[in-house]
Amino acid sequence: MSQIKVLLAMTGLDPNNKRIRLLARTLKETSGVEAHYCGMYKSLEDTATEAVRLQVDLVGLSIYTGLHLTVFPEMRRALDAAGGGKIAIFGEGLIPAQDAEVLINNGAVAAIFPSTAPIRNIIDWMLHRPPG
Repeated sequence: MSQIKVLLAMTGLDPNNKRIRLLARTLKETSGVEAHYCGMYKSLEDTATEAVRLQVDLVGLSIYTGLHLTVFPEMRRALDAAGGGKIAIFGEGLIPAQDAEVLINNGAVAAIFPSTAPIRNIIDWMLHRPPG
């Protein structure tokens, strides 16, 4: 199995970065994963450009501001515009299950994990998700 490349980001002015930093640290210790954390307060366009530059497989966004129904579709458009149409998006944070279902069904994201999900569940999904 080839190595999975992941870019993790915090967008906008969301200050809740503990979980995404924990995920980044844990991924860096996980065999088969190359993880990059681009820090806080990045624009979606900057994140998309960085994801394409790094040639990642996945972009993970952590959202605790309630803007998930806007941010994830905009991230999808930013990735597509930057040439990252094949890069999958996943998210974690304070995202209600019914909103997660909408985001998955409309193709904005591949997966959403609630803020209570163990980090291991996110990593297991990354390692075992179908390619593409």
